[in-house]
Amino acid sequence: MHIFDSIEHAQNLATQWMWVYNNERPHSSIGGIPPRKLLEAI
Repeated sequence: MHIFDSIEHAQNLATQWMWVYNNERPHSSIGGIPPRKLLEAI
């Protein structure tokens, strides 16, 4: 469990996590590659 220093701290970490989830993690629907790599290849 993580204790946050403030709501702003929690929001910043959530925003960072969401960016990684949506841009850097492999997505099975596009062949197991991160969306960022797919965009770079286009």
